[in-house]
Amino acid sequence: MEKTVNRPKVKICGLTRIEDADFLNEAGADYAGFVFYEKSRRNVSLKKAAEIAAHLSADIKKVAVTVSLEPAFVKEIETLGFDILQVHGTLKTEVKEMTALPIWRAVNISDTDTLEELFAGNRESIEGYVADGAGYGGGKPFDWEVCSSRVRALSKGKKLILAGGLDAENVRTGIRYFHPDVVDVSSSVEEDGKKSRQKIEEFIRKVRKDEQ
Repeated sequence: MEKTVNRPKVKICGLTRIEDADFLNEAGADYAGFVFYEKSRRNVSLKKAAEIAAHLSADIKKVAVTVSLEPAFVKEIETLGFDILQVHGTLKTEVKEMTALPIWRAVNISDTDTLEELFAGNRESIEGYVADGAGYGGGKPFDWEVCSSRVRALSKGKKLILAGGLDAENVRTGIRYFHPDVVDVSSSVEEDGKKSRQKIEEFIRKVRKDEQ
């Protein structure tokens, strides 16, 4: 049996249909991500997100995934009962000051020389870091071997959410490198651009294989 450092929780990101919620319920996901970013093909309206979220099990936490979140949008997200704000791009001071929701700040890693700069700032006001690839939603991993020890050190004391190019074949390697609190997946659990029950179940099985 493979020895693992920890068993991270699982976030399935980019839900767009009610049946996606059913897939997460059946597979036992821990977090569901809803994308509010018009340039993403997984973008959903607040109304659609609420419809899908209503079908999620109560123990699955809802994450609002945003890019340079505007303060005016925060209250709408809170009203819908989201549990976590995930912010790519700029994390504005007004957003930090006006919400009590935990904030996950995304760090898009492309150059190891800038890691310290990427992780600098906003540390006191966030719950965790999302270590992601260079392009948001690109589905490609950064250099794990080169970056892992520094990412772990820079995120120490905060939740570490590993994202960017994860799939059922490499997630165990990612867990060994980073010891993340959460693994975050989207494109690799899709078939023809839609969430796949089979791929979601396979991914979660790989994450939790030491428990079986």
